Amino acid sequence: MNRPPHRLRRRRLPLILAGVTALAGVGTYAMAAQPARPMPRAVVPPVQVFDTCGHGRGTEWAPRSLTEGTHDLTGTAADRDISGVKIASGYRALLFDDTTATRPALTLTADRDLCGSAINDRIRRVVVQRVGAPPASPTATKPTAPADGKPKVWVLSDLSIPGGGTDRDDIVTMAALGAYVPGFGIARVSVGSTTVPIDCDAAYTYARDAFGSRIPGIAKSSTCGKDYNGLKGTKPGTVGDLVDAIRAGGLTVLNWGPMTETALAVRWLETHAPADLSKVRVITHWTVSSPGYSDKYNCNKDRAACSYLHDMAADGKIELIEVGAAGQKFVDRAKRSCGADTTVPDTGLGTYLGVKRTSDGTPDLSDASTFLLMKTGGLTGYATDGTAGANFDKAFEQLCDNGAAIFDRLRDNL
Repeated sequence: MNRPPHRLRRRRLPLILAGVTALAGVGTYAMAAQPARPMPRAVVPPVQVFDTCGHGRGTEWAPRSLTEGTHDLTGTAADRDISGVKIASGYRALLFDDTTATRPALTLTADRDLCGSAINDRIRRVVVQRVGAPPASPTATKPTAPADGKPKVWVLSDLSIPGGGTDRDDIVTMAALGAYVPGFGIARVSVGSTTVPIDCDAAYTYARDAFGSRIPGIAKSSTCGKDYNGLKGTKPGTVGDLVDAIRAGGLTVLNWGPMTETALAVRWLETHAPADLSKVRVITHWTVSSPGYSDKYNCNKDRAACSYLHDMAADGKIELIEVGAAGQKFVDRAKRSCGADTTVPDTGLGTYLGVKRTSDGTPDLSDASTFLLMKTGGLTGYATDGTAGANFDKAFEQLCDNGAAIFDRLRDNL
């Protein structure tokens, strides 16, 4: 190399400075092959995120300090633009590439330079935790709304004709949904979704004739009369459609009966498209027992499906919002404890709301808790790991507080 000595010294200077910095105890980053960039020298809060890629070009945003807890970065300068993280001793940072994701894209316990990495422009939420502390149960966040602002839902119902083999509460719940249709984007209502041997064609015809003019997307379940173990590994008809809808994103599944169809869809995703498991969001009623309500009918009818989904949620692979028997407790107490006028005229949808009533005459729309909670304050903060726990009490109180308005809405939209 025939270069003047002063040019050689100038090219080696960044490497010498980098070595001195490392010896001084300042965090180093995996950028040995690139010119050094200025980094923050001290971390007062547990975590700082910043823009290392913009340094020197005048385009960087100011470092953002994050305390212990959850930080939604949507709409901030850091949204999808985190290229550096500094972490104080004793903490970790969980980086999520979506505000509703249940599994982090990256977990850090030490400083990291992300400039030029695959997730540099993906991070939208950061959770800061103490190392060694038990991780908190994941909780629901508000799902991203479609362009029209209506949450997109997929209903799984074990509805049969009156006296046809399953509980009539799904007929009542379907009528209640009819009064709330304008507030939802209904992708599908799969009826006859049960392991009980029923007349599947009659169930579909009944639902179509009774509610088809008010509720779109009514279809006969492809798993009618079958269970999870008998179909495991397949995605027949409506299950395949559910898989496609989940993969498209933004879907909430409302579970009113056995969990067969959802379990088959999740199993297919786990085997063939595991990256899409984070898009699974299910709200389910009474698939675990609750105080005062020991039975768990919707789980008992297909235990294998129910156990599989709750295990997947416990592992953080899917989002399963279990409200226990909150809906049943609500209809049992709406009149005497919540102060709601639960009378409904026997006209229009009211004809079907009266198909099954509690002992005090309240329509048994218990499974409607799955969508009523979405319209009476939402489910932000609910546990998504498949446990009822606090969800049961919280859901009942939310329904009870809104009981009068719920029945006013039903009477106004018969």
